[in-house]
Parts: sequence; C-alpha cells; structure tokens
Amino acid sequence: MKRGSALVSVIWTLAVLSILIASYAMDAHLQTRINLYLRERVHVDHLTDAGIAIAEVILLDYQNVTVPTEGGNETTTESDIEEKLEDDRWYLEKVALKDNRECDTGAIPVDALDRENGTVTVKIKPIESKWNINRLYAGGDANYDKIWEAILVASGIPQDEEELIESIVASWCDWRDPDESTTGEYGAETEFYSQAYEDYQRNLDRPDSKEAQMYKNYRAKCRNGEITDLDELKCLRGFNEFDDNPISADALLDGGILNPDEKEENQIRVKGIRRYFSIFGSGKVNVNIADADTLATVPGIFQSDGNRDDEAVTNAADLAEAIVQCRQMGEGEVVRDKSASASDATGSYSDWNDLQTRVQEAVNTGSGEYLQQEAEQYLSYAPDKYFEVTITGTAMGISHSIKATVLVQDSKVRYIRWQEDP
Repeated sequence: MKRGSALVSVIWTLAVLSILIASYAMDAHLQTRINLYLRERVHVDHLTDAGIAIAEVILLDYQNVTVPTEGGNETTTESDIEEKLEDDRWYLEKVALKDNRECDTGAIPVDALDRENGTVTVKIKPIESKWNINRLYAGGDANYDKIWEAILVASGIPQDEEELIESIVASWCDWRDPDESTTGEYGAETEFYSQAYEDYQRNLDRPDSKEAQMYKNYRAKCRNGEITDLDELKCLRGFNEFDDNPISADALLDGGILNPDEKEENQIRVKGIRRYFSIFGSGKVNVNIADADTLATVPGIFQSDGNRDDEAVTNAADLAEAIVQCRQMGEGEVVRDKSASASDATGSYSDWNDLQTRVQEAVNTGSGEYLQQEAEQYLSYAPDKYFEVTITGTAMGISHSIKATVLVQDSKVRYIRWQEDP
C-alpha cells in the first residue's frame, strides 16, 4: 500500500511539474513572439519616419523642377529624364505633383537586395479640389450665395424651394460670421441656439416630440468662426428644421430623404452636399483635380441666370464632364507637347485661355461661348498649399500607415491633421 501511495504521489508530482514546464514554455514562446513583434513594429515605425522625410523633400522642392516638354524650342528626351533621375531620385514624383497629378513613389525597399527587410510607400495629392466652406459667407466671398445656390440645386433640392435654400444659407452665414446679427428671416445666432438647447433638455423624456427631433443636434452657443469638421454642419438650424418642421441633417449632408416625415409624394431626396466641401483651401477650385460634380457648381459653369431649373443643372453637368474628359486625355504621361494645337493638347490645363479653348473645341459644333468669364475667378490650375499625404511602412507582415493633411508654406511643412492606421 505504501509503495502504491508513493507511486501515485510521484505521478501527480510529475503531472504538476509537466504542467508548470508547459506553462513556462508557452510563456517563453509568447514573450518571444511579443518581442519579435515589438522589434518589427519599431522597424516599421522607422520606415514611416523615412517616408515622412521623403514626403517633405518632395513637397518642399516640387515647385523648382521643370516639367519636361516636347516640341517648340525646348525639347526633353528620355535620356534627359534619366540624367535628371541620376541627380534627383524623386524627380518624377516632383514632376507629377507640379503637373497636378497624384505623386506615388511605389514600394521603396530599405535594402535593394532584401525586400523582406521592409518597404515604404509615399503618396501625395493636392486636395484643393473642393470648395473651402469656411470662405463661403459674406465676409469671405462676395458671391458666396451663388455658389451655395449651385451646390444646393445640384444636390437635388427642387427649384421652387427658394425659402428652404435661403434657410440653409442664412443659418450657415450666422454660424460662420463673427457677429451676433441674425441674417434674414431664417438665420440663427447664439440667442436662438441657447433657447433651442434649453427646449431640448426639457423634452429629453419625450424623444419622439417635434422639439426633440428638431433640437437634438443643437449646441448652446453659435460657433461664430471657422469650423474644423464638416459634421459640425449638423448643428445648424437650417440643417435641422424649416418652417417649424424637422428635416434630416444627416440626409442634407450625406444624402437621403430630407423630410422623411412628409408623405411619400412630397419627400425630397438629395445626394448630400458634403462631397462639395472641404475646410481647407484658397477658396478656388483646382480645375485640374476637381471632379465633375464640383466643377458643375462653379458660377460660370453653372449658368442659372437666376432660374433654378433642371436645364441649368443638366447643362452644367455636361460642361463639367467635358472639362474632365479633356483633362484626362493623356493624363499620367510625363511628357507634354507644348507645340500642339489646342485641339491636340492633352493633360492638365495651363490657364484660363487653355481651358476655354480646349473645352469649347470639344463641345461646340457652332459658335458661342460655353464657359462664361465669371468662372475664371473661381478656378486655379496648380497645387497651392494643401496636400494629403499617405505613408505606409511594411515589413514581416506588419504595416503602419499614416494619413496626414499638410500645409506647405514659407519653405516649411506644417501638419494640420494626423491619423495613424486610419
């Protein structure tokens, strides 16, 4: 019996020791993997640091490069480009950026002989392809109302909803301008918002009430300055109510049914106005990178003549599409032929005359001016100050991404927004 008990004790002891040893082994294995991950993560972070340096080199010097051309008195051959690449590793990327195209370095290996050691990719693109909403008020642009009108009509608000349009624009102007003077009948300053906020607080126990629906997005105080996020538009009076009835701020900003509480035949479906706006930019739209939707809202392209009709929207959309199609002919090529006629020219527009001539030749079969002179003041043709930079470092199956909005000014790169692994 004693021998049997001793044997059982030995077996249990061995079992416990085995479990402890296995546990220690597992811990050691996990710790090794954690240490390996941390080491590689630090390595990947160093790759993104290198990407930041590359991006800044390109951004600070792209204005100094010469875009290669063919024809005329200046001719650039492929051998000339190869020679430039020997002097400047990032020459083509700088040319792309100066030529209004997205700059993409591709995956750059840290060690050319061992790509497994990690790569970094840098992408840079100008972002001034939309309206800077912070400039679209009386203190920023004298014709802000024309731009807002074009945007709201193009988004799907019917032509006979003039008061609704006025409500949206007036409430934005009061939210943006620095004073407490109410704009028109439908404007709203801090006095209105503070009262509405109090009304909402009193109706918290009645979430389905009209007051709760209209006032749920309101803040207690008007901004009276620049916004930093387009979602802030959901706080505006004109985005939440009209004529004492609630409307959908989400739909107005991102698309959907504007007045879901109305009968189906009276509902207004909009495609959302967020697509037209940015919080950065000079106040102009870069014709070489803007999409057709945004170009169709530029006064002079959108030609309503005071009439908010479907024909004006259709004509603007057709003209904007023609602008984009002419621009995309030959897009991505390094060489531009400056000796070509307007009808043969390809790629980015160089100035107003180039834009007007090429587009008119493309869409006009008779006579007449399709692009009105008014559009000239709202269009730009080259990157200005703001860019979106995306950097991705990858090694051993681990990646780290950085997405930043940068301002390039006075030979410095300033980071306005920064997201890691967005």
